[in-house]
Amino acid sequence: MTDRGKGFWKPWLGGLILVAMAAIPGSKLTLDWLGEELTPEPPPHLVEALPAGYDPFIPSPPYAGPHPSLVPFDAGAFQLPVQPGEVGPLDSFWPPDYPFACATEESDLGQPLVDNQQGAGTPVQGPDGQVLGYSKDCRLKTRVDYYYLPAGQDPAQDQLKPLPAGALPADMGYKDGKPLVLRIERGTLGRYIYGIAMLADPKAGLGDASRWNQRIIFNFKGGVGIGSYQGRLRLSDMTKHLLPQLLAGYAVLSSSGNITSTHYDLWRAARNAQLVKAQFVARYGQPRYTVGIGGSGGAVQQYVLSETAPGLLDALVPLYSFPDMVTQSIWALDCELLEYYFDQEAGPRWQRQEERTLVEGLAASSTKEQRYRRFENWSQWLQLKSSRMPPGATECAASWRGLGPMTNNPRYFHRARFFAPELAKAMHFSYWHDLAPIYGLDDQGYGYRTFDNLGVQYGLEALKEGKLSVPEFLHLNAHIGGWKPPAQQQPERYWVLSGDEDLTRLSLWSDQNMQKRPGGVLPLSFFQGPAPKTLEVARRNQGYPAAQAAAYHGGQVFLGRERLPTIDFRPYLDPSLNMHHSFASLSAKARMLRAQGSADNLVIWMADKPYEPIAKILALVDRWLTTGRKPAEAVDSCFKGDGEVIAQGPGVWDGPWDGKAEGACLQAFPAYSSPRNRAGSPLAGDIFRCARIPVDAALAQGLYAPVDMRPWRDWLKLVFKDGVCDYSQGDQARPSDEDMGLAP
Repeated sequence: MTDRGKGFWKPWLGGLILVAMAAIPGSKLTLDWLGEELTPEPPPHLVEALPAGYDPFIPSPPYAGPHPSLVPFDAGAFQLPVQPGEVGPLDSFWPPDYPFACATEESDLGQPLVDNQQGAGTPVQGPDGQVLGYSKDCRLKTRVDYYYLPAGQDPAQDQLKPLPAGALPADMGYKDGKPLVLRIERGTLGRYIYGIAMLADPKAGLGDASRWNQRIIFNFKGGVGIGSYQGRLRLSDMTKHLLPQLLAGYAVLSSSGNITSTHYDLWRAARNAQLVKAQFVARYGQPRYTVGIGGSGGAVQQYVLSETAPGLLDALVPLYSFPDMVTQSIWALDCELLEYYFDQEAGPRWQRQEERTLVEGLAASSTKEQRYRRFENWSQWLQLKSSRMPPGATECAASWRGLGPMTNNPRYFHRARFFAPELAKAMHFSYWHDLAPIYGLDDQGYGYRTFDNLGVQYGLEALKEGKLSVPEFLHLNAHIGGWKPPAQQQPERYWVLSGDEDLTRLSLWSDQNMQKRPGGVLPLSFFQGPAPKTLEVARRNQGYPAAQAAAYHGGQVFLGRERLPTIDFRPYLDPSLNMHHSFASLSAKARMLRAQGSADNLVIWMADKPYEPIAKILALVDRWLTTGRKPAEAVDSCFKGDGEVIAQGPGVWDGPWDGKAEGACLQAFPAYSSPRNRAGSPLAGDIFRCARIPVDAALAQGLYAPVDMRPWRDWLKLVFKDGVCDYSQGDQARPSDEDMGLAP
């Protein structure tokens, strides 16, 4: 077969496999980590070009100014409230970034407004298909719609209907003799779609708040996104799961700018939430209180915004929480480095997934598969080879796979289909680039990265526990390496998920972008003999110090300075390899204890599924805020799936993480940990750059006790040429509170 023929048959056969999969009833290929269906066709309107003269690659330094909590939000700078038919204001605090893909049609709100005739942004078409102009900022006119709940409908089912003009419909639902009608206000504030939902008298005017209970729920939502996108906000995003609260009189506020599948700039999210609330207050007046609610990235926003946007929220209900996003990247970017090592470079021991927990810290299973293994199987079948992966998965592979490249690789964007191909190819898409005003851009126009693994001794805790031999420890750390610089990264090889036509090139680890050991993999036996004079090891990463400091200056890190009433709830998902692992709540608590000496305002609830006591939590928060006293029931607790209490009270979540005896809830729901925790970092998980000490100093202070590593001194110096981490000295990247302008 000719080379041309070889290049043809592989993608052709791969296409047949995809067609065959699509023909299987019930089958679906999805971008599960985003919660979005994989759509092979691009949207009807692509972003075609950047605004004239706009350069997204101009070098800039990282932000070094005061913490966002010290930068006032001035609602008076905006003309509020925005009335129906008017267009909401832009926020000029940060200059807008481009390209920016609109989602007004995805939100069932029609095309955006024309704002230029120069071809920048998304084309806006007339009825006959002619281009009327372009929209670079995706703005809409404010609109108000009314919906009703039909009689006999369960509010939990969210079966709302549009309210017809004229007489009330025959199937109208009523409560206390009043029709169950919701007023839904939507439009754009900044460049994001906002929504305000509340009970209303359909015969009263827009400003009527007679059925409002003077309480606001701000609905934050999750996912992972890296910007360049407006985000979708549909009616169900405002009412799903919260319709009972709406019918009880709460007002619900939402915005596509407060959905982390849109972007992960938490300062931008803070200002956006402040603007949405200011629109509400300008129309209806000050609420008695505002409580945040939301899961995953929605919980992240609550924790961080409680610090960066004083006065926005009065209480928090974080669900499936993480303390923040950027400190998760400290260890999440270790995941594929470790998975590639275990799958491709390590010995047979690591083919059993549960063994990997010793190093990765995260849960693992030999029977639960990671979602994209089928792609790997197909790729190897095409080459008449067996799969390169053992059965089962770890949390790294089952839940975090794909997130590393999406945040870290400037040549991969899961929403590239929203942009004209040449524009998408020319851009530097990444989390770091989207937050250029905070992290800065280097001389080549790439966002500075915070990821740093110099001196990290992967598997240190397993070594000290006697579960990892010294040669295994040395082999792992000599080969683990890091990620190539942004300018050297290649496109992802995820086949249909990244637009690669050749399935045989598949790499679920993104190993083409890893810094591997020069000369290839050494056998384990090499590390069992005398140390050689020299040894080449895989190159590690050093984060950009000013960008690491900017993560703090720019309000992207949860510091633990949070004193609002908070009930953190999660179902226990650790054994299912779900990314929403339980130790994230303990990480937040550890930061609060460190920062303020107490976490009495934080209540952690955890339960077996299906128990999800959201209504009970909101009722407790209401009592807490209206009485000014913490209810007796607002205590740390754990529950069975039917709601029966397993244990509650002080100390139920204590354990090795805070140096105390293991509490009853931690015994019932064992917490896992991260690769950095297994390398010796505390559970708080916020050390970007460790203090590195020479190997001799580590040996002298007993860093490896009870293992005597003195006979391996020469090996350690070869593998850790830059020294090893001493986590007792804290994060060397963190600026002082004085530098950030924060009071002690």
